[in-house]
Amino acid sequence: MVENHKKKIELRIFDEAGYALLQDSLLEMEKLVQKQFLGEILFSALSEIISNAAKANMKRAYFDAHGYNPDNPNSYREGIESFKTVYPNLHNVDEYREALKRLDLLVSVEIDLNEDRLLIHVENNTLLLAEEERRIRENLAGAMSSGDILQFSVSYGDETEGAGLGLAMVIQLVRHLGFNPANFRVFTKGERTIARLDLPLNKDYTPIRERTDPAPESPE
Repeated sequence: MVENHKKKIELRIFDEAGYALLQDSLLEMEKLVQKQFLGEILFSALSEIISNAAKANMKRAYFDAHGYNPDNPNSYREGIESFKTVYPNLHNVDEYREALKRLDLLVSVEIDLNEDRLLIHVENNTLLLAEEERRIRENLAGAMSSGDILQFSVSYGDETEGAGLGLAMVIQLVRHLGFNPANFRVFTKGERTIARLDLPLNKDYTPIRERTDPAPESPE
């Protein structure tokens, strides 16, 4: 029987300390599940998901600091182009660390394990814009229908904020573990954007997506 285990990690910047904490938490979980390489593979998948969430929060802080309006298409495009050129260096700039704190922008990772399933939520309190939501929905659908990352890149490459390869990689990693990648979802709820991995450990367990979920999920 798998021992119940819960872990919550909160961070503003996904730095080396965050990577180490995530890795330790997943290796601890792997020992309980006794599935070889589960922690290592989930670390790769979750690192991508968390990086995206932290980047979304940093983008909001950057827009706030420079007066870009995410609801104005022209201002949004200008802000994205500017943000892409400087993003890799923003983590060490105190101004943006302070902005994340002032705007109370956090990324929360919850790992919830019991004998039936491993449930992981990555949440950030930056809502997706309509165009961002559309691209994520499109990239997830493309990743699900593509045989590998190369096929996805050729068929669904999107240069707006990267080629969406991160989502395709997550899908492939979930497949590699032997789980149905349809149990990976990205959706909005209230003021949060949530990525959910729901991995069955018991053949009698019914994943959340197959049950009646009162919370509207977008995108599918």
